[in-house]
Order: sequence, then C-alpha cells, then structure tokens
Amino acid sequence: MSRCRNFPALILLWSILSILTFGADELKTIPVKSRQMVKVFDATGHAAKMARFEKDGSGWKQVGASWRVVIGRNGLGKEREGDGRTPTGIFGLGEVYGNRMVETPMPFFLTADRKLICVDDAASRYYNRIVDRSRIVKDFGSFEEMYREDGLYDIVVTLGYNTQHEPGRGSCIFLHIANGNSPTAGCIAMTKEKLEALVKWLDPKKRPVVVIERWKPAARFAMR
Repeated sequence: MSRCRNFPALILLWSILSILTFGADELKTIPVKSRQMVKVFDATGHAAKMARFEKDGSGWKQVGASWRVVIGRNGLGKEREGDGRTPTGIFGLGEVYGNRMVETPMPFFLTADRKLICVDDAASRYYNRIVDRSRIVKDFGSFEEMYREDGLYDIVVTLGYNTQHEPGRGSCIFLHIANGNSPTAGCIAMTKEKLEALVKWLDPKKRPVVVIERWKPAARFAMR
C-alpha cells in the first residue's frame, strides 16, 4: 500500500526530471515544427552521450537507448576556428554525404568522385561551405576533403553551425564516424553502426535538430 500511495509522487518526480533534462529555456528555443531531436549531453573531456527523441502530442520522448560519442579535443564551447571545441546550442541537421549510397530519407550526396570539399579558410568567400572544387575559382589555402581514405567521412551529416559564414567563428562541423576513442577537431563522432542507424531514422519532414549541452543534465539518470 505504501508504494501505491507514493506512485503519484514518483510520477511527479519523473516529470520534473524530464523537464530538467531539456530545460525550460532550451525547449522554448527548439523550432516549433521540429519533431526529431538528437541530444548530446553528459560531456566529460572529449567523451559524451547521445540520444534520439521524437515529439508527439504529449511532448518529447526518447527513442531507444543512449550511446557514447566523442567530441572536440578541448570539449564543448566553440568560439573560433581551430580551437578544438564542439559548439553548444541548437542546430539543424542537414544533408548526408557518403562515399556510397546510404539508406536515409535525408538529402544525400555522393562524395566518391572526390571533388567535394569543405572550405575552412576564413578569408575565402566559400568559408564553411561544401563546394565542388571543379566548379569554382580557388580563393582558399585550406580545406577538408569530403572523401577521406581513413573512412571517417564514409557517412557525414552536416550540422547547421555558423550558417552566416562568419569568418573565423568555426567551420565544417559534422556528425561522422569515430576513430576509436580519439577526439575530433570539433565534430561529433560515433561508431559507423550508430551513424548508419541515425541517418536511417532522421526524417527531413520532421525537421531534425541537434541539441548540444555544455552542462550535465540533472536528469541523466532517467535517460540511461
């Protein structure tokens, strides 16, 4: 009987923890039309957790279990190009790139021809843009190949960071395949299997976003 009497209190506690997981301000800043969310949380050093959520009539609900990811070598809180940090905030998830066909509802582009690059030279008019190098006049000294021999970009999801292309603020931030437990230069990386499952789940009609938190959420226990 005592457990039955405490049940409403447990429900209330769970609700409070669910709110703390996202935060009132955070929920307000997620686009109203977004119904899919990927959350990066519990960051320690260059390690963090990731979880998927979908929104229905009763609010946000977690889809499946959370998993480990790696982030920038200097953790979270990107401020400038080359600082080794992953940006925090809420960003749209866009196109998927890959060196072979990938099962995904998202807009997809093949990188196998090796012409696609992401420009990270802040002085370039193409800064923080993925471009076909054969179709532009080069005005940059540095860039990232979208086709990599090491396989880390076999699948890539673009993240809508610095969409204003502000020089020096940071560029070429992606979700991509991890190199074991090694940190990234600022991207978010995971196993190939997890990334394959993620891009298969993402749906452009649900306007997916990624939420990257600097602080550990109080409700991390509820998300295990």
